[in-house]
Parts: sequence; C-alpha cells; structure tokens
Amino acid sequence: MWSNTGPARVQREINTAMHMRSVNGEPVDRGFKLWLIDESWSNLCAEIEGPPGSPYEGGVFVVKILVPDTYPVVPPKVEFRTRIWHPNVSPESGAIGLNILGKAWSPDMSLRTILMAVRNIIAIPDMATPFDDDVTRQYSQRHELFVRTAKHWTHRYANGPNCIPEFDAKIQTLMDLGMYESLARSTLSKKDWHVDKVCHNFSSLKRASSEERA
Repeated sequence: MWSNTGPARVQREINTAMHMRSVNGEPVDRGFKLWLIDESWSNLCAEIEGPPGSPYEGGVFVVKILVPDTYPVVPPKVEFRTRIWHPNVSPESGAIGLNILGKAWSPDMSLRTILMAVRNIIAIPDMATPFDDDVTRQYSQRHELFVRTAKHWTHRYANGPNCIPEFDAKIQTLMDLGMYESLARSTLSKKDWHVDKVCHNFSSLKRASSEERA
C-alpha cells in the first residue's frame, strides 16, 4: 500500500531535493526550501525564491503541499500561501494551474519535480493553462502594468524590494472610504488601477447598502 511506503518516500524525496548539489556535473540552483509540518509526512511546506529577472525577484513565496495517502499514484495538492499576482495562480485562494498536478502527472515525478515546475512557471507563465482571467488579460494586453502590479504584490506579500508609492496611495484612497487593504489591492489590480472608477462603484454600493438598511 502506498500509505505504508509514503512516509519513507516523502522523507527520501525531501532529503534528495535539499541535498542535491549537481545534475550531470552542473551545479543545482534549487531556489527553494522544503520541510515537514509538525513531523507529518502528508503536510509539507516550501519556500520558493522569486526567479531572477522576473517581477518576483527578491521575494520569498510560501507554498503548502498536501500529500495524499495514494501518493505517488495521485499527485499532491499544492497551493500558494503567499499571495501572488500571476496568470497561473488564483490571487484569492492561491490555487495553481499547473498541468503536472493534473492529467500530466506521473508516479515517476517527485516533490522536487513539482517545486522546480512551480518555480519555472513563476518565471515564465504558461498561457495555455491560465487560472485567473483578470491577471491573464492584464499580462497579455497591458504587460508593463502587469509587471508593476506583480512587483507591488511581491513587495507587499513576499518582502520583495520594489515599492510602488503610486499604488500605495491609490490603495489608501479606498481604505479611507472604508475598504479593507487586501480587498482594495485586489480590486484595483483587477481594474488596472483606475482608482476613480473603483471609488465610484464602491461609493454606490455603500450608498445602496445604507438605503436598504434604512
């Protein structure tokens, strides 16, 4: 039964992933850390470094990995716990659109395979399997704005280096109207940072809600 051999395999894969120094004589740039949560082989956590040259460079992203009893026949469930503005990741739930976590999975793959694939897709989004329509539209149609938005989210949620005061000021405008910071950031990002439009819609909703209560 896979449930009996799972713990040993997972521990072996963690050790291999974290101690591999080279592949075919070439040094390995892991770009991630991986460990068990509460010594549970089915509950893992990883930290993935933002790939160099991407909007996520300098950030560190936490990813949660849930390994099923049927692993490696069935792939783990992988979700971002650090919020990220990316076409293949839900900005709300952290769910990932990655083909090897679905139909393309093979029992020959490993936790290292998954983490390398996640890091690769962070660097180069897979536009054949987009997850979020708003992020995908911005990536395709307003790419420069997408890059700035991704850097802003990386700064706010993943300790990235790129502060964008213009975006912070627009978020503060909505917060002054009573909107929570995270909702303000998400809404403005989806609306290409058109703060006047978002303010108008939010004020209208607040006014309608007040009239209903009256």
